[in-house]
Amino acid sequence: MGDGPDNPHHFSMFVAQRAFLDANFEEALKHFFVCIKMLPVERRGLYEEQFAASIHGWITTDHDNAGRAVRLYPQIRELFPLTIPTKLAIIRAVQTTEQEKWLLNCLPICKDAMELATKPEELVALRIARVNLTTVPFPQWHIRMINDVARNEAYAKALSVSIKSRSSVVFDIGSGTGLLSVMAAKQTNLVIALEENICLAMLSKEVLKRNGVEGRVSVECVNSTQFKTCQKADVIVSEIMDCCVFGERIIETFIDAHIRFAHQKTIFIPNQATVYVRLFKCREIFDIHCQDYGGVRYRSEYVKINDSTNEQPYWCTSPLDYSDFEFLSDPEEIHSADFTTLVELQKSINCSGSLTVLPIKKGVAHGFAIHFTSDLTGKGDILNSAESRSWELGIIPFKEPCLVDCGQELDISWKLAYNRLDLYNNFVRTFIHIFFISIVFQYDEGLQKNEENLRYETASLEQLQKLRDDSYFKAMMAEIDEIDTAYTIDTSSSIPAQCMIETAVPQIPPRVLITSLNRYDGSLDQDAFFQIERYLGYRDNIKKIVPTRVRIFGRLFYSDRINSQARIDPTAHCQVDLATVRSFHLREMRDIRLSQRKDIVMNSDEFLIFDFDMNPERFKQDDYTTMNREIEVQPKGRISDGVIYEFEILGSRNTKLRPVAAFLFPERVYTQEEMTIMVDLHVGDMLISLKDL
Repeated sequence: MGDGPDNPHHFSMFVAQRAFLDANFEEALKHFFVCIKMLPVERRGLYEEQFAASIHGWITTDHDNAGRAVRLYPQIRELFPLTIPTKLAIIRAVQTTEQEKWLLNCLPICKDAMELATKPEELVALRIARVNLTTVPFPQWHIRMINDVARNEAYAKALSVSIKSRSSVVFDIGSGTGLLSVMAAKQTNLVIALEENICLAMLSKEVLKRNGVEGRVSVECVNSTQFKTCQKADVIVSEIMDCCVFGERIIETFIDAHIRFAHQKTIFIPNQATVYVRLFKCREIFDIHCQDYGGVRYRSEYVKINDSTNEQPYWCTSPLDYSDFEFLSDPEEIHSADFTTLVELQKSINCSGSLTVLPIKKGVAHGFAIHFTSDLTGKGDILNSAESRSWELGIIPFKEPCLVDCGQELDISWKLAYNRLDLYNNFVRTFIHIFFISIVFQYDEGLQKNEENLRYETASLEQLQKLRDDSYFKAMMAEIDEIDTAYTIDTSSSIPAQCMIETAVPQIPPRVLITSLNRYDGSLDQDAFFQIERYLGYRDNIKKIVPTRVRIFGRLFYSDRINSQARIDPTAHCQVDLATVRSFHLREMRDIRLSQRKDIVMNSDEFLIFDFDMNPERFKQDDYTTMNREIEVQPKGRISDGVIYEFEILGSRNTKLRPVAAFLFPERVYTQEEMTIMVDLHVGDMLISLKDL
């Protein structure tokens, strides 16, 4: 569409509307743009709905148009200076693209719209959009990383001893919000910061200005392997190690840096990293990934169920999330990567090996836990990821629990191939007797009798959670008349529900829809609302949605641990001002297992957030399209971090097995006075916030 048409000839509203109906959105916009511009402002609103729908379709059918739409916004604003629909259409469409740069550029559009909005449904949609625009492009783990005092101090020390003079050239690869770049710029006059995440790169420029070093740091929004330069670095610093070191491609990144950016005396920070494995015991983690049903053992994509490579090499979590987590062995070295020389580094491209683990106590092992240590300078400046706030553990659950004895030799093999680390359990399983399984784990009797012929299948975490939490399944299926079983469709990812439906020959048209408003991580499932809308449409076939009633309850809470994971801590940043990041504080946390979390303290009585009567007519009448509630809540103590919410399905709750989620306030709140909690819902997207904060 170029930069906006300006030739008024041969354009007509008739052609615009016809192109719109034909889904030729680019053609429609060309004609709408010129024709609407020629109309008096008071008449333009007659066509805004079609214009807004055209621009939404234009962006969603070709995501590259997101940038073009944002660049055209000043001209679009001239067409509709005092109305909301087109502005909201641009924001919603750009959000579907997940193109980070243009998400951030939608913030001024959102601000314009909020200043004009008067209708409750517009305010609800815009409040949710504003939060999404700051949280979607911002990596959820970044605040936890920059709040890690031990990590920050170790890198500050390493930079201090490695930068020899003001003329030293420093490359900061994966520079994030600029913390290490500022540290380096305080000691040298030239830092090249390379960050491919546009959100972090843009934020880092503001951070550099706040710290007065913008003239000494050049920020490039690019992956370092795509950066073109003839400049050589005296120091190359990077912190792109995931919980198992290699997942963020540090090997290929440093190989490229050696070849193109380094000279013979270039110092690399970190100097090396060593990966370790331990056996762990945690029934909660095993149950998240492993469930049995109907003669089949379902395992998550993180579990190796045969000799072939599974989709995901490891799952990431913190042992602090599980009260029953216990290590059964000391750390054993898997592999050490030397980052200082190209020859040594290339050995880590493709390698393998084996090792022996000796349990330090008898117990039931549920998997491998992986962590690493890193010597930043080669002089004993060690970071241990297992003792750090920044990194979680890499978890590889076993497909079956293993009873291990103290001192027993257990064989493990491993393979590192092109940034992927895989571990294999080679234990001889003869010591796992059927008797032990039947007594300790109470597995299905039929499975016990046919252990050698067990059928394993990979399932999603969503499916596994619904197998585990069956507290409402019988009540839900009782709502479906036997005669309607053949006319039932399941959209809930429930394996038991699907098995029940498959007992009858499917008939059309469907009359009953099984859904699930709660996701496996405890949050509201927006896709469930889309699925309901899809099946209801303008048809009257669906007579019942089950479960027929879902309620959401909330409570105020606080947690020092969650506070440190979600909001920046100025005392942790080694004299670097990161206040710019405050606008990107995390607003939602998921997969919270209350029975395991001792750090969470409830700070109010329970209150009702939403009560969904799942009658199809309520959805057909758009009763749940846009909702807003204001709830007066009395805190019990002075500190509140946000609202934890949980689902009640057909009167059943199950906080022991069902995770919950939480919405966080932008900042920790200190008050015992009554608060007004505001709850917004728009097309299945929910936001809980504090009024006037």
